[in-house]
Amino acid sequence: MSAFAIRWLLLATTIMVCALSVENALPEQGVVVRTKPRGWFHQRAVTAFEQKQLALRDSIVRIAQAQLGAPYVFGGASPTNGFDCSGLVRWVFGQVQVRSPRLAAHQARIGKPVEAKLLSPGDLLTFGERDSITHIGIYIGDGRFVHASSVAGRVVVSPLDRPRHELIKPFVGARRVIAARGGVRGI
Repeated sequence: MSAFAIRWLLLATTIMVCALSVENALPEQGVVVRTKPRGWFHQRAVTAFEQKQLALRDSIVRIAQAQLGAPYVFGGASPTNGFDCSGLVRWVFGQVQVRSPRLAAHQARIGKPVEAKLLSPGDLLTFGERDSITHIGIYIGDGRFVHASSVAGRVVVSPLDRPRHELIKPFVGARRVIAARGGVRGI
């Protein structure tokens, strides 16, 4: 599915959900917004939206995996010039029209925190020290993530549960940018 089609479907779904939440006019406010829309149409809209979220997550994983083997280049942010870790994340999310900051430390603040046991494909994984995030990757499922590794010199897949080594930054946490429900968060 093209990035344009994904963007269009997300917009159409958002409009449907918003349209469902408007019920009656209030004299002083103009509209009353229901907190919980009802009915089968709402359920279909929510289901369709969740399917779009899953498709968006799948696209992020496929795009990230397509970069495997691309060279690691400090400051790199494209397949033609190579990637560093945050350049890879920004480029991959940009391909599905999701904006991301450039630096790993800033990317580590977008979205919302998610527990490691609740990871979903497309979540961001942060590495370093609690007060200094220096590496970032994209979770792809089954305990693995894609990242631009300066140690390997290229974009690779690594297990999240890696043995400790002085060259490998420790796992700090995870961020959910594409919500399981409710849309794109925090960007």
